[in-house]
Amino acid sequence: MSLTPSESAHPPFFPFSQIAPCHHIKRRGYSAWRQHGTNDWLLKHTIAGRGRVGFANGEIIVEAGDAVLIRPNTLHDYGVEPSLELWDVIWTHFRPRPGWLELLNWTEVAPGLMLMRVTNRQVARKIEIQLKEMNRLARSITPKREVFALNALEKALLMYDEYNVQVVSNNIDPRITVALEYLRANMRDKFSLHQLATISQLSPSRLYHLFSREVGQSPYEHLEFMRLDQAKYLLETTRSKIREVAQLVGFEDALNFSRRFKHRIGVSPREYRGNLSDISELTIIDKD
Repeated sequence: MSLTPSESAHPPFFPFSQIAPCHHIKRRGYSAWRQHGTNDWLLKHTIAGRGRVGFANGEIIVEAGDAVLIRPNTLHDYGVEPSLELWDVIWTHFRPRPGWLELLNWTEVAPGLMLMRVTNRQVARKIEIQLKEMNRLARSITPKREVFALNALEKALLMYDEYNVQVVSNNIDPRITVALEYLRANMRDKFSLHQLATISQLSPSRLYHLFSREVGQSPYEHLEFMRLDQAKYLLETTRSKIREVAQLVGFEDALNFSRRFKHRIGVSPREYRGNLSDISELTIIDKD
């Protein structure tokens, strides 16, 4: 890890909250270093050229058809492989849906850093098309653009999974699946870590550790993102007042709801709803 730190642990999600994709051709000299990783999952799929992805004790070179998957809070750096002029790469920051975790069981080349080499050109091309569609949908004018983009990413992950012959075990811990299903079914209710641990048949500390490792978020963070994601849907599709939306997704205090929404989404609920008519003008900053 020899690069100069120039990182952000919080990629720009405005106006996205669950997925932030982009496609770019990086030129010679491009590099980035994230000593503490990011607060989300990161997928990078190489279309052409060559890139390098570094970790604590080494690096890997990626070429066309190679995909790298990085868990949250994983130290890494990356850039254009020095001997070539460019790295054509499509990437996305994302927060996985609960059912995706088994699809993210790739070959680990370093702690938190996974690699899949798709050598079948036809398969790689299909995945590339699907990821480009994800990127297009995320920037469309439909209010449900994130849902469509997540669906496109899910299809790409399923394509990877069919190619990933090494996935025969090590699926998500079933006790974490129980916790995820409980949170989704009871999103509006109050809960304690102790209560969730009892349901999952784990100690609170063990649950917190396993949940954070396998989901990439703590139970509290995951619940908040589920609530805010549902709030976005209600703001987009109903005329409910802000305080009504807050209550419907599990926030007792409308002011706290607005604060958390702005902290995570980048704008207030009122601004988010007001921006829907101008959504085609909204873009994310290119800081993959």
